[in-house]
Amino acid sequence: MVLPNGMKLRHLEAFLAVAQHGTISAAARARHVSQPALSKTIAELELLLGTALFDRSGRRVVLTPAGSGFRAHALAALSRLETGVRALSGQPPAGLVKVGVLPTVAGGFFPAVALDFARQRPEARIGVVTGPNRYLIGQLRAGKIDLMVGRMPQPEDMPGLSFDYLYDEPILLVGRAGHPAAADPAPRALARHPVILPNPGAIIRQTVDRYLAAQGLAGLVPAFETVALPVALGLLERSDLLWFISRGVVERELQRGTLVALDLRSDYMAGAVGLTRQFTFDADSPADLLARLLHERARDLTALAESGHTA
Repeated sequence: MVLPNGMKLRHLEAFLAVAQHGTISAAARARHVSQPALSKTIAELELLLGTALFDRSGRRVVLTPAGSGFRAHALAALSRLETGVRALSGQPPAGLVKVGVLPTVAGGFFPAVALDFARQRPEARIGVVTGPNRYLIGQLRAGKIDLMVGRMPQPEDMPGLSFDYLYDEPILLVGRAGHPAAADPAPRALARHPVILPNPGAIIRQTVDRYLAAQGLAGLVPAFETVALPVALGLLERSDLLWFISRGVVERELQRGTLVALDLRSDYMAGAVGLTRQFTFDADSPADLLARLLHERARDLTALAESGHTA
């Protein structure tokens, strides 16, 4: 055992409280202790570990790189301890997070976050449900899922729900590699080749319809309607069809070069992606951790995009 002599459970709980609340004073109120007492506990922990866990700037405290890494281990340790206590007391195991995942994030963004979650909370589980937006909202309101990840719902679907913004994602017009219109602007290509549109109930359909109207193509009749990647890929690979779809659905195909994106000549074909939920999650619960990891992944992707790199 390499734990420092004197490290106690209260040190970890105090550290996690400060990391969560961002200030000593807020963490002290949440733990019902005095601010000096909590500051002393944090100082003791940093002395025991031999490193600074927080950068202090005014009233705010920010995790150092060492503190950020230690937080993941502290959360995992306390979670496993809780699991052991539950097992001894005969209580059912905790830790199932039920998530509704839309196609926008199903291919790359969400799986990457889910793997991070599994590494940090190996005793917890994620149950994934997929389906159209309205169906998942119904599941959310019924309490059958804890949160939904994907495009921001329509305003009429939002009463009683909250939306946490993650990032903006463009809608693309894509075709197979080697498509005869790959170098053409999208309006010209659409006038010459058949198109697959999102289903009428898909959130991005309204944006696509507005784009087509602006290009004088409001009466365009689609050859097919779908947001399902396996179906659309099979159609695109065997034809000169073009498909309007969110970038996240086809990100891997674009990186592999099996699909190409045409120039839409538009700067408004984008929408907000985030997590939709009905309730606030308990601090450091599995659902809270998953929400935090979603935000961290979104920040990393935004930073990469701004630097001109891709994840």
